[in-house]
Amino acid sequence: MKKERKTLYFSILVNMLVSFLKIGGGLVFDVYSLIADGYYSICDLATDFIALISAKISRKRANKKFPFGYGKVEYIAQMFIGFLIIGVGLFTFLTSFGRTFERPGLDIIYVILVAIFLKTLSSNYLYQVGKDIRSQILISSAGESFLDVISTTGVLIIVLIGQLFPPIDFLGSTIISILIMAEGVKIITNNLWVLVGEDKNDQEIKNKLKSIVNNSKLLTYSDSFLIKSGSYYQTTIELAVPKEMTVKDLLKWENKIKKQIKDLKYNIKFIDFEIITK
Repeated sequence: MKKERKTLYFSILVNMLVSFLKIGGGLVFDVYSLIADGYYSICDLATDFIALISAKISRKRANKKFPFGYGKVEYIAQMFIGFLIIGVGLFTFLTSFGRTFERPGLDIIYVILVAIFLKTLSSNYLYQVGKDIRSQILISSAGESFLDVISTTGVLIIVLIGQLFPPIDFLGSTIISILIMAEGVKIITNNLWVLVGEDKNDQEIKNKLKSIVNNSKLLTYSDSFLIKSGSYYQTTIELAVPKEMTVKDLLKWENKIKKQIKDLKYNIKFIDFEIITK
């Protein structure tokens, strides 16, 4: 879809600019947690690139070389990106040790506020377009961008606390590096399950998922897909959401639903959502 591609190009441009602002600002003002947050934005940028490339490849028709089509290429490519993201997180974590942390200049706050503004703008735009054209890629990217806004807001708080206690910068960079590695592990795990798992159509589980979603009142259950690997399940739930719902409210409801699902007896360890508008 043309609009989907154009919106992803916009997201890539914003992520490139924000990454440059964070890493450049962090180097100039010697705020390592902001540099680490810049690497986190690069991870967001990488997922945008892989969304563009893998979506294009996976839609290619089957041929003699690939008689069953290219659909699984998307999952393999995303696993590769997951390993790269883990590498970035590990590098960020290790290089945070042995640094001298000093009180950051307050001028860095302007750089951080610009980054927050740009990512908030990008997140809202991705989410609105994603809902309008029913693009799960854009809605997922919106969620990632919003998490980036939260992490950058955390860096702003660290800079303010750093005026009194400069070593807090080490704690911030360590937390962000762990978040980066966790993101890589999540990408690898989710795609590995799709590749090696077994499709299941357990109506009892689906009915329970439907009940949990519909109890939220604002969200409506549309469908769900189950994959089983060993004794564990992964599920993707299709949710219908009101057009006026914001990405912040959507993420809040998703986390609430995830918690209720994980408390069930069915060993559902990994939960994803596909969003459609009511």
